[in-house]
Parts: sequence; structure tokens; C-alpha cells
Amino acid sequence: WEENKSTHTTKTEGGGTRTETTYSYGQTWSEHLINSGSFDDSSSYQNPSSMPYSSQEFAADPIALGSYTLSNDLVNKINWYSDLNNDGSLISVDNISDEYARQNMVIYGNGFYMGDNPGYPGIGDMKIKFQYVPEGTVSLIAAQTGSTFSSYATKRGGSLLLLRSGYHSADNLFTLAERDNAVVTWLVRLVGFIMMYIGLNMVSQPLEVVLDRIPFVGRFVGDLMGGATTIVNCIVAAALSISTIALAWFVYRPLLTFSLLGIVGGLVYLMKRKVESKRYGEADHEVPLVDTTPIYKDGHSGVDFV
Repeated sequence: WEENKSTHTTKTEGGGTRTETTYSYGQTWSEHLINSGSFDDSSSYQNPSSMPYSSQEFAADPIALGSYTLSNDLVNKINWYSDLNNDGSLISVDNISDEYARQNMVIYGNGFYMGDNPGYPGIGDMKIKFQYVPEGTVSLIAAQTGSTFSSYATKRGGSLLLLRSGYHSADNLFTLAERDNAVVTWLVRLVGFIMMYIGLNMVSQPLEVVLDRIPFVGRFVGDLMGGATTIVNCIVAAALSISTIALAWFVYRPLLTFSLLGIVGGLVYLMKRKVESKRYGEADHEVPLVDTTPIYKDGHSGVDFV
């Protein structure tokens, strides 16, 4: 069993909040044990307390590349697995050394199944499949060290150790490596932006709570302020994130740095114009004040407004 929960938070009168959590359960295949003791309803949904077998990986030693051998660092980069095709000669129940497994497992697909019916899996059933890395051509960038390979030390103090399946030119290997690094880098930057945004929301949250405590209209005003601060915090977090990225790139890419700083300046300018336009819009709706001067007629006083 696997537990899923969804949380819904609503505001209450007086600035408080009420949180409701809904739990749901469903069957799923898992490579690791799922502790049902931590479930909200652990008495109705129970998982096995142990797994008789666990996933394992076996590597040939040594792995030859022509007249050379791959180092452990290169072996760890091999990840192009293929499913083992069961033709009846490799996968057989008779080849299982464990007596209990040999009596309770059946061949299923490219592996084994332990349970009552593979078509209707039950809690505690187990399936085992096999994958392998076939022989083939590989391309690598490394430093030759005797009959094996090690990381290549670059002039800037970095290191290179690249391995890909199939034939690739050196330029293509570098392009693929740059692409992988770019994906990881932008994911880290996205995490930084989200953390900065969450931090700004935590700072502005007390203001929303204070407004929620206003009688009758507090919840409405608090929601309004919450929406406004969310937009502002998103813009501020984006500006700060871009500024951080620009400063980090200043040494290596000065032109891109100034471009990013220009984007930040544009965001700040737009926010300033938005505030000014709102201020002037409120001023246009104000009733103008007119100075009055009394005019005296026929011995009695009167006031004409001009």
C-alpha cells in the first residue's frame, strides 16, 4: 500500500486558519519497503515488514575496451541498460539456488513472479526482472593512464571524464556534456528562486494575518493583500535571482551579465511605473478644493462660488 495525502487550508474569523488533510491509499509496485506503520490508518492498510530479495547490480571485472580496461569511475557512468530477452535458455526456475524461491516463483515476462496470480497482483507479491548492458561501441574523453583511463585535468583546474554509448566525435561529446550541465545548473537556479520566493512570502505573511483580524472585512482585505504580496514577492524574487546569476557570470560572461542586469532594471522600472500610475489614478478621483471669496451686496453678506 502507498499513502497519499492532500492538504487544504482555509481562513477562519479572527485571522486563524483551519487545515484539513485527506488520506487515500492505493496499491503500487515499489523497489523498497513502504512502512505502513506511519500511515494515518495503519490498521486497515498493512504492508509486509520485510522483502526476501532486493535489487542488486553486478559488474564484470575487468570491463575491456580494446586492449584497455575501464576504471571504476567510467564503469559507474554506464547507464544504457536493455531488458534481457527471455528465450527460455537464460531464465529458468531450475537455475534458482534458493529452495523457497524455486518452489514459489514462476517465469513472468523477462523475469520471475512470486504470488498467487500475476494478472491480479496482491499485497506482498514480488516480481523480478533482469537488465544488462550489451557489448558495443563507446566514446570517451579521458586521460590515458597505463592500460586504463582517469580524469583529464584541464588548464582551469577542472577535470573531464566523459563516456557515451555509440560513436561520437569530440565536439559532440562536449556539446552533450554542456547540455547536461546546463540542465542541472538551471534546475539549481530554479530551486534557488523558489526558496527565495518562499522566504519573501514568510516575511510578508504577518501583514496578511494582521489584516485578517479586522472585523467584518478582515478576510476579504487579507486575501486582497495576500494576492498583491504574492505578485510583488514573485517579481522581487525573480529580480534577486537574476541579479545573483548575473554577478556569478560577471567574470566569464560580462556581456550576458550586463544584459541580465538590464532585465532587472526593467522590472524595477515597471514596478515603479505601476505604483506611480496607481497614485496618480487616485489623485484624479479626488474632489478639487476651491478657494472662496465673500462678496458683499446691499448691506448684507452673501457668498457666491466661482
